[in-house]
Amino acid sequence: MRKRLLAFVSGLFVLMLLVTACSGNGGGNSGGNAAGGNAGDGNTGGTEGKSGENLKKVVIKFDPQSHLPKKPDAQDPTERKVLDELNKEYMELHPNVTIELVKVPSTQDRSAWLQARMMAKDAPDIFWSNFEETWNNYKKGWFLPVDEWLKKPNPYNEGKEWESTFIPGILDSVRAPDGKIYDIPADGVGVAIFYNKEIFDKLNLQIPKTWVEFMDVQAKIKESGVTPFAFNIVNKGCCDAQWTDALIHNQFLIGNIDDLDTNANNRLDPMEIAQATQDGKMPNKDIRREEFTLYKEWAQYWPKGFAGKYDKNEMFASGKVAMMFGGSWTIAELNAMKLPFEFASFNFPMITKESASLSTETGAKIYGPWGPGQWIIPGYLQKDDPDKIEAIMDYLMFLSKPANISALDKETESEPNIIGAEAPAGHEVFQADIPIIVAQHFTAYLGQAFSDKFESALTLYLTDQLSLDEFLTQVEQFYKQGAADTISQQGS
Repeated sequence: MRKRLLAFVSGLFVLMLLVTACSGNGGGNSGGNAAGGNAGDGNTGGTEGKSGENLKKVVIKFDPQSHLPKKPDAQDPTERKVLDELNKEYMELHPNVTIELVKVPSTQDRSAWLQARMMAKDAPDIFWSNFEETWNNYKKGWFLPVDEWLKKPNPYNEGKEWESTFIPGILDSVRAPDGKIYDIPADGVGVAIFYNKEIFDKLNLQIPKTWVEFMDVQAKIKESGVTPFAFNIVNKGCCDAQWTDALIHNQFLIGNIDDLDTNANNRLDPMEIAQATQDGKMPNKDIRREEFTLYKEWAQYWPKGFAGKYDKNEMFASGKVAMMFGGSWTIAELNAMKLPFEFASFNFPMITKESASLSTETGAKIYGPWGPGQWIIPGYLQKDDPDKIEAIMDYLMFLSKPANISALDKETESEPNIIGAEAPAGHEVFQADIPIIVAQHFTAYLGQAFSDKFESALTLYLTDQLSLDEFLTQVEQFYKQGAADTISQQGS
């Protein structure tokens, strides 16, 4: 009896040891996550990382562009600290991960910098670049395709599929000509017309809703002795000429691209524009004629030296002009200037058939992924350090949590592209229920040579050095050559 009791106690003791050993092994569920996270956790995403002492140490070098924390200074009185706070929170969840922020000097040519970094394989693990840059260089293998990662659940956003958490259409807008996504567009910007409320009130002017009203408002402002609009075309690549082309041209395209939109994503992608050009469908010379007739009509209300260099913000701030183009970031710039008058903004007016018979009479707005939260990962990591990619993606999922991207964008006056995130106060104009452009401006779609030629010819036309017919003939030639180049590059 005593022997049987001793045997029972010994067996019970062994059983308890086994149970204890098995329960101690429970952390194995997250063993494959380089960030130490728990993909099943719909809120924190990585609390188990605190006990992951044996997890691989990961250092993520991150170029956050304008989200980079900074102290107030003379040029920019805003303080940015949210990213530091979020990084601290993330590293507490994942003690094996270190986030190191990288600052690229504002004087640095980003394209030259990117090429040098890729050749040397020493780019930040996450870096900023406009998505068009990926369109120009993805064939070189510089960028990591992220499509498969976007289909994974985001543990920091209730486990929802990551791509489903982006506002509709924004991922398609950065899709490269090969159909892949290389840029994760967590935030973006909007474009609007900023105006001097004091001038509008003094002249008893209302916000123009149509092109006719827009021209009438500017005629009255000009009669008062004030320049109506600080339009500037001299800066190649951005912005007034390109924005105007997109805002006007798209009012002829929206709802009218079924025979051009071959992949049915409700956008005209570079390859679709190139193919439509080779098929003789683009450019539509009749549409372009109406568009650039409007463009030229507007030019009478710009400063006399609009083709030269000048600071349009300064002209606006001094009250010399009543209106100017601006973006989400312009709000912070104008606030920092402490203007002696109130300013506000409105969306580009609708072009009705009264002004252009081929217009679809559908307004258009520029709202896109050009914010500081454009996240790109070097393509060479896939071969050189594939384990790091999982940690990088986990960190970016954390940053794209609605509350996190909202906090980041409040500092930079950017527009969050995540469903459930909140835009900064005063950004209602960018959130207005107006169709987003379905084709980018001329700078974006048929290559740099096409863009440069188009812009040079446009300047000559607007300054009366080319007739409308001469300009349209040149544009047609630019399209054909640009299409040939784009299709040739795609096949190489």
